[in-house]
Amino acid sequence: MATNQQTIGDFLEQLASRTPTPGGGSASAMIGAVAAALCGMVARLNDKKSGEEGPLHAMIAKADTLRKELVTLADEDVKAFNELMDCWKLPDDAPDRVARLESATAHATEAPLAIMRTALSVMRLAAEGLDKSKKNCISDAGVAGLAAHACLEGARLNVMINLPGLSYVEKAEEFRDSAAQLRTEAAQLAVRINDKIAELYDN
Repeated sequence: MATNQQTIGDFLEQLASRTPTPGGGSASAMIGAVAAALCGMVARLNDKKSGEEGPLHAMIAKADTLRKELVTLADEDVKAFNELMDCWKLPDDAPDRVARLESATAHATEAPLAIMRTALSVMRLAAEGLDKSKKNCISDAGVAGLAAHACLEGARLNVMINLPGLSYVEKAEEFRDSAAQLRTEAAQLAVRINDKIAELYDN
């Protein structure tokens, strides 16, 4: 069943079971979806009760889109890993085993890499929320930023674990470099987010 058709309780029960999917990649995506949902809430709460648009109104559509993308990516991660597991079960002498395994491993790496990219976009929205939100929504924007960063770091683990399974070194390095670049950008943004949180709450 698609993640968006499950209750939160159903998803967590499945996540806690002995089945390998959903796993860390899907969990990371759902953490990111929660972060995006918080960004949407913060943006909506900054609109005026009169209907006048607030300083974060343009963020609403962006946050909603990112939330839906991350839920979809949770399912994409499950699908990709299930395909990879099917390839692991192929007989060693299957004529297309190597090609199918390479393709499935690449797909299983692309899915969490896409989660990383989307999480970085959510982090940017959260940082904007911290900068522009009214005071009583600041904590929500802060949680969004921290959760989006956790999503990105979790997805990165799922990128890295698949790299040894790629026989094409150039492709593996391409994935590694992309993940490293996203992680670097996220780390810089996390400093900005944490500094803003400290400025607001630790003084």
